[in-house]
Amino acid sequence: MGKVLNYIDLFAGAGGLSEGFVRQGFRAVAHVEMNKEACDTLVTRAAYYNLKENSCIDNYWDYLKGNISKNAFLSKLPRELVNTEINSEISENSIGGIFEKIDALKKDDAIDVIIGGPPCQAYSLVGRSRDPNKMEGDKRSY
Repeated sequence: MGKVLNYIDLFAGAGGLSEGFVRQGFRAVAHVEMNKEACDTLVTRAAYYNLKENSCIDNYWDYLKGNISKNAFLSKLPRELVNTEINSEISENSIGGIFEKIDALKKDDAIDVIIGGPPCQAYSLVGRSRDPNKMEGDKRSY
């Protein structure tokens, strides 16, 4: 088996790009996403893969069915897995802290790939149709 390649996902959203990379054997070092609900989804997907790999997938199904609480579910996961989500907007004010968190997460490992998706809200037809200004002036467009 070859070397596992490490990646960072910027503007991660709910993890569509990451899903493909994980399925191809890449390891997520960090996901950076400003939307809290999207970060929660990223943690849940990471948990799915971890629990499946460790033959504990019943914990995942119990969580989805509401048989165990979110805290009980997360307590079954390695802390470093849950901490890969960086819930922050990428800006001049936050970039230093984001770099520090990524450095702490990657330890001595190399980052092999950086992926990132454009903020889809500003570009999707649905997003534009819901906004009375058609997303003109939305900072995610620039």
